[in-house]
Amino acid sequence: MQYPLVSVTVLSYNQAHFVIECLESIKAQQYPNMELIVNDDASRDNSVEVIEDWLAQCGIAHRFLKSKVNQGICRSLNNALTHASGKYISGTAADDVWLPGKLLTQVEIMERQPAKVGVVYSDALQMDEQGALLPGRFMETDGRRRGSKVSPEGNIHTALWRGNNFIAPMTTLIKRECFDRVGLYDESLFAEDWDMWLRISRHYDFIFSPAISAKYRIVSTSATRSNFGRLLDDMCRVCLKHLESGQLEPAARHAAAVKLDELASSSFQQKSLQHKKNLLQAVKFRPCAGSMARCLLAWFGLDAKIYEWTRSLVRGPEIPVGGRP
Repeated sequence: MQYPLVSVTVLSYNQAHFVIECLESIKAQQYPNMELIVNDDASRDNSVEVIEDWLAQCGIAHRFLKSKVNQGICRSLNNALTHASGKYISGTAADDVWLPGKLLTQVEIMERQPAKVGVVYSDALQMDEQGALLPGRFMETDGRRRGSKVSPEGNIHTALWRGNNFIAPMTTLIKRECFDRVGLYDESLFAEDWDMWLRISRHYDFIFSPAISAKYRIVSTSATRSNFGRLLDDMCRVCLKHLESGQLEPAARHAAAVKLDELASSSFQQKSLQHKKNLLQAVKFRPCAGSMARCLLAWFGLDAKIYEWTRSLVRGPEIPVGGRP
Protein backbone atom coordinates (compact mmCIF):
# COMPACT_ATOMS: atom_id res chain seq x y z
CA MET A 1 0.00 0.00 0.00
CA GLN A 2 1.05 3.58 -0.65
CA TYR A 3 1.23 5.73 2.46
CA PRO A 4 -0.02 9.23 1.61
CA LEU A 5 1.32 12.11 3.65
CA VAL A 6 -0.74 12.89 6.76
CA SER A 7 -0.39 16.30 8.39
CA VAL A 8 -0.90 15.95 12.14
CA THR A 9 -1.82 19.19 13.92
CA VAL A 10 -1.62 19.70 17.68
CA LEU A 11 -3.03 22.77 19.41
CA SER A 12 -1.49 23.68 22.74
CA TYR A 13 -2.45 26.29 25.32
CA ASN A 14 -1.33 25.96 28.94
CA GLN A 15 -1.19 22.16 28.70
CA ALA A 16 2.35 21.45 29.82
CA HIS A 17 1.06 18.69 32.13
CA PHE A 18 -0.62 16.80 29.27
CA VAL A 19 1.24 17.59 26.06
CA ILE A 20 3.96 14.93 26.33
CA GLU A 21 1.38 12.15 26.66
CA CYS A 22 -0.36 13.54 23.58
CA LEU A 23 2.85 13.80 21.55
CA GLU A 24 3.99 10.33 22.57
CA SER A 25 0.66 8.90 21.39
CA ILE A 26 1.29 10.50 18.00
CA LYS A 27 4.83 9.14 17.81
CA ALA A 28 3.51 5.68 18.75
CA GLN A 29 1.35 5.65 15.61
CA GLN A 30 4.45 4.59 13.67
CA TYR A 31 2.78 5.83 10.51
CA PRO A 32 5.56 5.99 7.90
CA ASN A 33 4.63 9.26 6.16
CA MET A 34 3.66 11.94 8.65
CA GLU A 35 4.46 15.58 9.34
CA LEU A 36 3.79 17.08 12.75
CA ILE A 37 2.67 20.69 13.17
CA VAL A 38 2.39 21.98 16.74
CA ASN A 39 0.81 25.39 17.39
CA ASP A 40 1.23 26.90 20.85
CA ASP A 41 -1.20 29.76 21.41
CA ALA A 42 0.94 31.93 23.71
CA SER A 43 0.84 29.58 26.70
CA ARG A 44 1.53 31.16 30.07
CA ASP A 45 2.97 27.97 31.57
CA ASN A 46 6.13 26.18 30.39
CA SER A 47 4.44 24.41 27.47
CA VAL A 48 6.82 25.91 24.91
CA GLU A 49 9.92 24.62 26.69
CA VAL A 50 8.37 21.17 27.22
CA ILE A 51 7.35 20.90 23.55
CA GLU A 52 10.72 22.15 22.26
CA ASP A 53 12.59 19.56 24.35
CA TRP A 54 10.37 16.76 23.05
CA LEU A 55 10.56 17.86 19.41
CA ALA A 56 14.35 17.99 19.55
CA GLN A 57 14.41 14.24 20.21
CA CYS A 58 11.26 12.95 18.47
CA GLY A 59 12.71 12.01 15.08
CA ILE A 60 9.55 13.17 13.26
CA ALA A 61 9.45 15.85 10.58
CA HIS A 62 7.90 18.78 12.39
CA ARG A 63 7.17 22.48 12.56
CA PHE A 64 6.61 24.38 15.80
CA LEU A 65 4.45 27.50 15.51
CA LYS A 66 4.54 29.82 18.51
CA SER A 67 2.01 32.66 18.79
CA LYS A 68 3.22 35.80 20.52
CA VAL A 69 -0.30 36.69 21.67
CA ASN A 70 -3.27 34.43 22.33
CA GLN A 71 -5.32 34.08 19.14
CA GLY A 72 -7.99 31.53 20.05
CA ILE A 73 -8.83 28.09 18.71
CA CYS A 74 -10.01 28.96 15.20
CA ARG A 75 -7.08 31.19 14.29
CA SER A 76 -4.65 28.66 15.73
CA LEU A 77 -6.25 25.89 13.67
CA ASN A 78 -6.02 28.00 10.53
CA ASN A 79 -2.41 28.84 11.28
CA ALA A 80 -1.59 25.13 11.51
CA LEU A 81 -3.59 24.28 8.37
CA THR A 82 -1.79 26.87 6.26
CA HIS A 83 1.46 25.01 7.00
CA ALA A 84 0.03 21.54 6.28
CA SER A 85 0.92 19.83 3.00
CA GLY A 86 -0.55 16.33 3.50
CA LYS A 87 -3.29 14.63 1.52
CA TYR A 88 -5.01 14.11 4.87
CA ILE A 89 -5.28 16.26 8.00
CA SER A 90 -5.70 14.81 11.47
CA GLY A 91 -5.71 17.11 14.47
CA THR A 92 -5.93 16.96 18.23
CA ALA A 93 -5.71 19.19 21.27
CA ALA A 94 -2.61 18.78 23.41
CA ASP A 95 -4.58 17.32 26.31
CA ASP A 96 -6.13 14.48 24.30
CA VAL A 97 -4.53 11.14 23.39
CA TRP A 98 -4.63 8.94 20.29
CA LEU A 99 -4.91 5.19 20.60
CA PRO A 100 -2.43 2.94 18.74
CA GLY A 101 -3.13 2.40 15.05
CA LYS A 102 -5.44 5.39 14.64
CA LEU A 103 -3.73 6.85 11.58
CA LEU A 104 -3.01 3.62 9.73
CA THR A 105 -6.53 2.27 10.26
CA GLN A 106 -8.18 5.47 9.11
CA VAL A 107 -5.89 6.02 6.13
CA GLU A 108 -6.60 2.47 4.95
CA ILE A 109 -10.33 3.15 5.27
CA MET A 110 -10.13 6.44 3.37
CA GLU A 111 -7.97 5.07 0.58
CA ARG A 112 -10.71 2.53 -0.22
CA GLN A 113 -13.50 5.12 -0.42
CA PRO A 114 -14.93 6.90 -3.47
CA ALA A 115 -14.06 10.54 -4.08
CA LYS A 116 -17.32 11.68 -2.44
CA VAL A 117 -16.06 10.66 1.03
CA GLY A 118 -14.19 13.46 2.77
CA VAL A 119 -14.02 12.49 6.46
CA VAL A 120 -13.68 9.38 8.59
CA TYR A 121 -14.46 9.62 12.31
CA SER A 122 -14.91 7.32 15.30
CA ASP A 123 -16.07 7.35 18.89
CA ALA A 124 -13.70 8.27 21.74
CA LEU A 125 -13.15 7.15 25.28
CA GLN A 126 -13.33 9.81 27.99
CA MET A 127 -10.85 10.45 30.80
CA ASP A 128 -10.41 12.85 33.67
CA GLU A 129 -7.51 15.21 34.31
CA GLN A 130 -5.46 12.40 35.87
CA GLY A 131 -6.00 10.12 32.88
CA ALA A 132 -8.48 7.76 34.58
CA LEU A 133 -11.18 6.52 32.22
CA LEU A 134 -14.67 7.85 32.81
CA PRO A 135 -17.93 5.97 32.17
CA GLY A 136 -19.53 6.53 28.79
CA ARG A 137 -17.99 7.29 25.44
CA PHE A 138 -18.03 10.66 23.69
CA MET A 139 -20.98 9.88 21.43
CA GLU A 140 -23.03 8.55 24.35
CA THR A 141 -22.60 11.63 26.51
CA ASP A 142 -21.90 14.58 24.22
CA GLY A 143 -23.25 13.95 20.86
CA ARG A 144 -25.47 11.49 19.06
CA ARG A 145 -29.11 12.25 18.45
CA ARG A 146 -31.08 11.52 21.60
CA GLY A 147 -32.20 7.90 21.79
CA SER A 148 -30.27 6.87 18.67
CA LYS A 149 -27.79 3.99 18.65
CA VAL A 150 -26.88 4.55 15.01
CA SER A 151 -23.62 6.26 14.05
CA PRO A 152 -24.48 8.41 11.02
CA GLU A 153 -22.63 7.77 7.76
CA GLY A 154 -22.87 9.00 4.19
CA ASN A 155 -24.72 12.28 3.86
CA ILE A 156 -24.88 13.29 7.53
CA HIS A 157 -25.75 16.96 7.02
CA THR A 158 -29.30 16.77 8.35
CA ALA A 159 -28.19 14.40 11.15
CA LEU A 160 -25.73 17.07 12.31
CA TRP A 161 -28.64 19.46 12.74
CA ARG A 162 -30.95 16.96 14.44
CA GLY A 163 -28.43 15.74 17.01
CA ASN A 164 -25.85 17.49 19.09
CA ASN A 165 -22.30 17.73 17.77
CA PHE A 166 -21.56 14.01 17.79
CA ILE A 167 -18.18 14.12 16.03
CA ALA A 168 -15.15 14.22 18.33
CA PRO A 169 -12.55 16.30 16.43
CA MET A 170 -9.55 14.32 17.68
CA THR A 171 -10.97 11.14 16.09
CA THR A 172 -11.17 12.50 12.54
CA LEU A 173 -9.09 12.11 9.41
CA ILE A 174 -10.01 14.73 6.82
CA LYS A 175 -9.07 15.10 3.16
CA ARG A 176 -7.15 18.31 2.62
CA GLU A 177 -9.37 19.01 -0.39
CA CYS A 178 -12.32 19.51 1.99
CA PHE A 179 -10.68 22.67 3.35
CA ASP A 180 -9.70 23.73 -0.17
CA ARG A 181 -13.38 23.57 -1.12
CA VAL A 182 -15.20 24.99 1.92
CA GLY A 183 -12.47 27.25 3.31
CA LEU A 184 -10.73 27.45 6.66
CA TYR A 185 -12.32 27.76 10.10
CA ASP A 186 -14.54 30.76 10.75
CA GLU A 187 -12.42 32.97 13.03
CA SER A 188 -15.44 34.95 14.18
CA LEU A 189 -16.70 31.88 16.05
CA PHE A 190 -15.82 30.73 19.55
CA ALA A 191 -16.49 27.05 18.86
CA GLU A 192 -15.18 25.85 15.54
CA ASP A 193 -15.90 22.20 14.84
CA TRP A 194 -19.70 22.01 14.44
CA ASP A 195 -19.70 24.76 11.81
CA MET A 196 -16.91 23.00 9.90
CA TRP A 197 -18.69 19.62 9.93
CA LEU A 198 -21.84 21.31 8.64
CA ARG A 199 -19.91 23.02 5.84
CA ILE A 200 -18.01 19.90 4.78
CA SER A 201 -21.09 17.66 4.96
CA ARG A 202 -22.88 19.77 2.34
CA HIS A 203 -20.33 18.53 -0.21
CA TYR A 204 -18.80 15.30 1.15
CA ASP A 205 -19.91 12.05 2.75
CA PHE A 206 -18.64 10.94 6.17
CA ILE A 207 -17.59 7.41 7.16
CA PHE A 208 -17.83 6.04 10.70
CA SER A 209 -15.07 3.71 11.87
CA PRO A 210 -16.08 1.35 14.71
CA ALA A 211 -12.47 1.30 15.98
CA ILE A 212 -12.25 3.76 18.89
CA SER A 213 -9.29 5.98 18.04
CA ALA A 214 -8.75 8.45 20.88
CA LYS A 215 -9.19 9.42 24.51
CA TYR A 216 -10.87 12.75 25.13
CA ARG A 217 -9.79 14.51 28.31
CA ILE A 218 -12.43 16.39 30.32
CA VAL A 219 -10.77 19.25 32.18
CA SER A 220 -12.29 21.89 34.42
CA THR A 221 -10.51 24.71 32.56
CA SER A 222 -11.96 23.81 29.15
CA ALA A 223 -12.95 27.01 27.33
CA THR A 224 -16.32 25.64 26.21
CA ARG A 225 -17.20 24.25 29.65
CA SER A 226 -16.29 27.44 31.50
CA ASN A 227 -18.10 29.66 28.95
CA PHE A 228 -21.30 27.70 28.36
CA GLY A 229 -23.43 30.79 27.76
CA ARG A 230 -20.99 32.07 25.15
CA LEU A 231 -20.98 28.63 23.51
CA LEU A 232 -24.78 28.70 23.23
CA ASP A 233 -24.68 32.17 21.68
CA ASP A 234 -22.04 30.96 19.24
CA MET A 235 -24.05 27.90 18.23
CA CYS A 236 -27.07 30.14 17.59
CA ARG A 237 -24.82 32.22 15.32
CA VAL A 238 -23.87 29.06 13.44
CA CYS A 239 -27.56 28.26 12.90
CA LEU A 240 -28.22 31.76 11.63
CA LYS A 241 -25.20 31.68 9.36
CA HIS A 242 -26.45 28.56 7.61
CA LEU A 243 -30.15 29.48 7.61
CA GLU A 244 -29.41 32.88 6.08
CA SER A 245 -27.10 31.40 3.44
CA GLY A 246 -30.07 30.17 1.42
CA GLN A 247 -28.14 26.98 0.61
CA LEU A 248 -29.88 24.47 2.88
CA GLU A 249 -32.10 21.74 1.50
CA PRO A 250 -35.68 21.79 2.89
CA ALA A 251 -35.14 18.97 5.43
CA ALA A 252 -31.91 20.52 6.66
CA ARG A 253 -33.47 23.98 6.81
CA HIS A 254 -36.33 22.69 8.97
CA ALA A 255 -33.90 20.84 11.25
CA ALA A 256 -31.69 23.93 11.53
CA ALA A 257 -34.70 26.07 12.51
CA VAL A 258 -35.68 23.55 15.19
CA LYS A 259 -32.09 23.47 16.46
CA LEU A 260 -31.96 27.27 16.63
CA ASP A 261 -35.18 27.26 18.68
CA GLU A 262 -33.71 24.67 21.08
CA LEU A 263 -30.43 26.57 21.47
CA ALA A 264 -32.18 29.92 21.90
CA SER A 265 -34.33 28.38 24.65
CA SER A 266 -31.19 27.09 26.39
CA SER A 267 -29.54 30.50 26.10
CA PHE A 268 -32.69 31.99 27.72
CA GLN A 269 -32.36 29.56 30.62
CA GLN A 270 -28.66 30.41 30.98
CA LYS A 271 -29.28 34.16 30.56
CA SER A 272 -26.47 34.37 28.02
CA LEU A 273 -25.42 37.78 26.72
CA GLN A 274 -27.25 37.31 23.42
CA HIS A 275 -30.31 35.38 24.62
CA LYS A 276 -32.81 38.07 23.58
CA LYS A 277 -31.39 38.26 20.07
CA ASN A 278 -31.30 34.45 19.87
CA LEU A 279 -34.97 34.19 20.81
CA LEU A 280 -35.97 36.87 18.30
CA GLN A 281 -34.19 35.01 15.50
CA ALA A 282 -35.77 31.72 16.59
CA VAL A 283 -39.21 33.28 16.19
CA LYS A 284 -38.25 34.49 12.71
CA PHE A 285 -37.31 31.02 11.48
CA ARG A 286 -39.71 28.89 13.56
CA PRO A 287 -42.64 30.98 14.77
CA CYS A 288 -44.36 28.65 17.25
CA ALA A 289 -46.24 29.55 20.41
CA GLY A 290 -43.36 28.50 22.66
CA SER A 291 -40.69 30.53 20.87
CA MET A 292 -42.97 33.58 20.79
CA ALA A 293 -43.74 33.28 24.51
CA ARG A 294 -40.06 32.93 25.46
CA CYS A 295 -39.18 35.91 23.30
CA LEU A 296 -41.84 38.14 24.87
CA LEU A 297 -40.87 37.15 28.41
CA ALA A 298 -37.19 37.82 27.74
CA TRP A 299 -37.81 41.25 26.24
CA PHE A 300 -39.97 42.18 29.22
CA GLY A 301 -37.11 41.22 31.53
CA LEU A 302 -38.66 38.00 32.87
CA ASP A 303 -36.67 34.78 33.15
CA ALA A 304 -37.10 31.19 32.00
CA LYS A 305 -38.61 30.10 35.30
CA ILE A 306 -41.76 32.10 34.49
CA TYR A 307 -42.02 30.34 31.14
CA GLU A 308 -41.56 26.89 32.69
CA TRP A 309 -44.19 27.67 35.34
CA THR A 310 -46.64 28.75 32.62
CA ARG A 311 -45.87 25.64 30.56
CA SER A 312 -46.56 23.43 33.56
CA LEU A 313 -50.10 24.79 33.65
CA VAL A 314 -50.80 24.21 29.97
CA ARG A 315 -49.13 21.10 28.60
CA GLY A 316 -49.06 20.34 24.88
CA PRO A 317 -46.84 20.23 21.82
CA GLU A 318 -45.42 23.47 20.43
CA ILE A 319 -46.98 23.83 16.99
CA PRO A 320 -45.25 26.29 14.66
CA VAL A 321 -47.55 28.92 13.24
CA GLY A 322 -48.68 27.62 9.86
CA GLY A 323 -46.42 24.56 10.01
CA ARG A 324 -45.61 21.18 11.49
CA PRO A 325 -44.11 20.72 15.00
